[in-house]
Amino acid sequence: MDNNKRVPYVITIICLIIGFMIAIQFQATKDPQIKDSRDLNELRVGLQKERERSQFLLKEMSKLDQLLYQYETSTNKEDQVTDIMEKELSRIKKLAGYEDLVGKGFIIRLEELTTYVDEDLHFSPVIFDDDLRVIVNELNAYGAKAISINGQRIITTTAIRNVGERILINTIPIQPPYEIRVIGDSDILISALKLAGLDEYFMVVNHSIVYEPKEFIRVAAFTNMTRPKYLQPVKEAN
Repeated sequence: MDNNKRVPYVITIICLIIGFMIAIQFQATKDPQIKDSRDLNELRVGLQKERERSQFLLKEMSKLDQLLYQYETSTNKEDQVTDIMEKELSRIKKLAGYEDLVGKGFIIRLEELTTYVDEDLHFSPVIFDDDLRVIVNELNAYGAKAISINGQRIITTTAIRNVGERILINTIPIQPPYEIRVIGDSDILISALKLAGLDEYFMVVNHSIVYEPKEFIRVAAFTNMTRPKYLQPVKEAN
């Protein structure tokens, strides 16, 4: 077979090889392997958070089982039932934020930096309501038991908002310097705030975050009166 007759065969073989390589490349990129981009510390924090949530739910189930047992074994004993209800009411008040809470935790202070800042950057070094909400949301997400900002207890109905140049928490105006008291695992919560990039976040507005762990800290109770708008007593059937 002369050289002219070999050319089509060589071209055919080359095309087959190229086609085979393209098919392999397509198959490899068709279903790319998705890798978890989170680092080891973030995974550990998330795992610890889920463990604490599971432990909390188990404790709540155990308390409710004990409460049910006490109710069932206290039939026709009004004094004992009243005592049980008062203890449960006190526990619920603590969970809801209507009583002072004492425990291990830490203090967060937002301090304005005194270093020189180029005026051409054109940013405001003022702390806004969104800035405080970012901190509160991260703390709640990672299991903080109690939070207060400048003495104002944060509960489920708390509103943090700007009104004019002031920040209002529970309709009470607060002003800098800002001090946030937190009860909870300081190692986990501080690590979570740092992983969320809050140090860099507040650096943009010329502030630094200072963390101060405490073995004993008190978070004041919520003192504002809450008025339910739409709840009405149920009328008894005749």
